[in-house]
Amino acid sequence: MDRVTGAFYDGTRVRAGTVGWEDGVITEVTSSRAKAPLAKGLVLPAFWNAHTHLGDAVVTQELRGSLEDLVAPPHGLKHRVLARAKDDAVIAAMRRAMTTMVRTGTVGFTDFREGGLRGLKLLYAAHAALPVRGVVLGRPGGLAYDGHEVAALLRASDGIAVSARADWPPGDLENVARDARHAGKPFALHASERVREDIDAVLDLKPAFLVHMVHATDADFERCSDADVPIVVCPRSNAFFGMTPDIPRMLRAGVEVRLGTDNAMINAPSMLREMEMAYRVARGRGGIAAKEVLDMALRGRKLLDAGAVPGIRTGDPADLVVLDVPGGPHGLASLLRAVASDIVLVVAGGTPWHAATLPQRPARAPASRRPAT
Repeated sequence: MDRVTGAFYDGTRVRAGTVGWEDGVITEVTSSRAKAPLAKGLVLPAFWNAHTHLGDAVVTQELRGSLEDLVAPPHGLKHRVLARAKDDAVIAAMRRAMTTMVRTGTVGFTDFREGGLRGLKLLYAAHAALPVRGVVLGRPGGLAYDGHEVAALLRASDGIAVSARADWPPGDLENVARDARHAGKPFALHASERVREDIDAVLDLKPAFLVHMVHATDADFERCSDADVPIVVCPRSNAFFGMTPDIPRMLRAGVEVRLGTDNAMINAPSMLREMEMAYRVARGRGGIAAKEVLDMALRGRKLLDAGAVPGIRTGDPADLVVLDVPGGPHGLASLLRAVASDIVLVVAGGTPWHAATLPQRPARAPASRRPAT
């Protein structure tokens, strides 16, 4: 059995002890100290990045212009660059982004993958042999419903995710969402990012979650809470365009809030940076506890495992991150000031990755969850 020791997060608080695992599963959580641990420090569940656009990492130029200029389909900068980029360049860029995630303590992500079937193939090629799990949500190549294309995407991906309801002709997006529902796979979309949208029309699509909601009202948040629809916030991306999510207001309405890094051309996909930013922007609107910020960085896993809860428990996958920061009663506050160099060990599926060896492949790297299609 492999073990790490110091102080660990049990879902309620940080307490002294040891976490052990074998065969990729946590089998021991004790209050004792291990004699020969792999690492010592603050032990946390590895983070889950609940919203990414990893293909954007191929965009390397300085970014100028509005939200619409840069990301809106079909003519935003990122869509133009992706359309003309060589496959090898896109694969290499996504692989760099995934490696950044592992190096900064993230072993799971949910990607809104543009480019239809080709886009999925490129992500799977980048993902191969890296110790990170992906929930990959495909997207039609255009902004009109094609039943054959949607069926193919649903066979090749974990679900469907699109830009905004307003980008689609009336009725077409409803057909896409219906097909995803019938296939038993999640459908998700951006909402109220550029302008406030009709929340009833958005929720009628039965989304698994929404992203952004920076222009939403209290009533919109209450509707999401009533419908049990989580909201993924991306504070650094929003701030780049002069906006900030009102996280305290979402929480007061009873919304389940998750955290993501959004466009890889705007932000490095580091959840450490995103947690720090989330804490800062929330402080400007009344503030939230450090524990809540950490939980936001862990809840994205629920898309893969609905029963997942924040905190370290026996029986959970051995996905852990160990940081060289104070681990006592103020350990979670220390986390929000942590940087990548504070990470001493990442454990992905039971395989330990020491800071000195990242991003080299471990001896037995986990395989991609599906073959390239």
